[in-house]
Amino acid sequence: MEITDADVGSVSHKTQIRKFVAHRNSLALAFPMDEYYLIPIGIDRGHEVSLSMFNCRKLVELHLGAETEAGTTALTEFQLKEFKPLLDKIKASTDYIYIPKEIDSDSFTKLETKEIQSLMGESLNQIIEGLVSADVIRDINGQLNSFLDTLSEELVDYSYRTRTNRQQNLKKQDVYNLIVQAFFNIRMLHRKQGDAWLEINSLSSGEKQKAIIDVAHSLIKNHRASGDNLILAVDEPESSLHMSACFDQFAALYEISRSCRQLLFATHWYGFFPTIESGSAAVITKTGEEHVVDLINLANHREQVRQLTRGSRGTLPYDVRLKSINDFVQSIITSSIGEDPYNWLICEGSSEKVYLSSYLKDLITEKRLRIIPVGGAKEVKRLYQHLSVSYEEFKDEVTGKIYLLSDTDAELVQYDVRNFDNLHCRRMVTARATKSVSLVNINSNPVSPKTEIEDVLNGKHFYETLRTFVPGNHTLAFLNGYGEATEEPSFFALDLRDSEREAIERFFDEGNNKFIFAEKYVAGRTTEMAVPGWITEIRNWLAPPAASPTR
Repeated sequence: MEITDADVGSVSHKTQIRKFVAHRNSLALAFPMDEYYLIPIGIDRGHEVSLSMFNCRKLVELHLGAETEAGTTALTEFQLKEFKPLLDKIKASTDYIYIPKEIDSDSFTKLETKEIQSLMGESLNQIIEGLVSADVIRDINGQLNSFLDTLSEELVDYSYRTRTNRQQNLKKQDVYNLIVQAFFNIRMLHRKQGDAWLEINSLSSGEKQKAIIDVAHSLIKNHRASGDNLILAVDEPESSLHMSACFDQFAALYEISRSCRQLLFATHWYGFFPTIESGSAAVITKTGEEHVVDLINLANHREQVRQLTRGSRGTLPYDVRLKSINDFVQSIITSSIGEDPYNWLICEGSSEKVYLSSYLKDLITEKRLRIIPVGGAKEVKRLYQHLSVSYEEFKDEVTGKIYLLSDTDAELVQYDVRNFDNLHCRRMVTARATKSVSLVNINSNPVSPKTEIEDVLNGKHFYETLRTFVPGNHTLAFLNGYGEATEEPSFFALDLRDSEREAIERFFDEGNNKFIFAEKYVAGRTTEMAVPGWITEIRNWLAPPAASPTR
């Protein structure tokens, strides 16, 4: 139904309808609307069907006919019940799991709970049925009845029977219930700690909250066949967590979101804003008696927030950009303090993260390295300026390493960088005279040429990967005229013409080619291939190799 603000009466509904129409129009640009339904249906506080502000005169005319009495401006509760089968069908087609802030973690994580079974994508009955088939149960019944028959013969005039003439056998559900009670019900979630196993009840509140998200993440990723119909909602996932643990909690939520239909969470922690590459955040503010919801696309949230701040005329109570960067910086600094600190590698974009994660994957698992894209050189600058202030205050306590890495842009983003022991900010740049790559301070020479990560990869593997894109990109066909490239940095590995370099640059500027290429590059990388020297330099700073013993 094509609804406009003219179809509703109240002023507040008109405002919301205008926002809905704008959002619907943006969806229409991204999705073929003739293939999808957009259905505004739910339940009210009494658990009855509700269409909210869409229950208006326009719906009356569509549902009951345009000739319906003009005074009828909404469907009655009885008429709304006609939509219940539709609501039930929608609900039956999805698995919805809600994890509240105040939750009994022991009960929630038991295998027999509906939530855990939904996360697994199968019920315990289905699992047991696969292990204890109907044939097995028939065999058990047959042998038990055979035993009773033998016993009856031995007792002559006596027999063990049920009260009815029809002698009842074990049903499969009886067997399944016994297995659940005797096997699964006595088991509870434990977490490995050293050589011991701790019951979830023994963990702190923050550890319990983390355990719930960890279990959900692992089951969806490793056990559930598909998350296409799974919707997961989490209330305040940062609750009871130390600031240093917040990042990992939200990183796990982001990974979950990539494996299910939808993930929703309510939070007061804004540190995820600079790190989430896709998704939406609804910032809710109260103006007078009205709650205003501003929807922000996290992929370009910085520009959207600037526009909202200008357009809201002060109704936003704070600058979300500042809150998000402050929370994120706090998370980095606090997690970098202590005996077992996190290490951080901040880069510009998601394609850089793909390469760095592949080359440094052992440090991710063994040295608690976190690699975070923040969306460009200007955002790296902004983060460094906030980090350096906090680092200065805690520099004697910071034991982890924090490394910020930028490209060399044609229009160089310049800023002052200080010499800290555990906080480095570097820019990659190629040197044509020596065919090498250097990691220099932001304001150091050389300031050119323009250098992106695609210029500094293993040249041989880079061009082998790039050639796989030639069939769908005729502008790259010239690559077939060249022989095998060297393992020098990719910019120097083939002696290309300027026009050919420009064609490669245009290829990477199209759509999502940077990320798609990066995924293909790392998928084909082997341990026999030479590792770029600048990668080794970063590795040795983050995790210095052990010194050889002196004699």
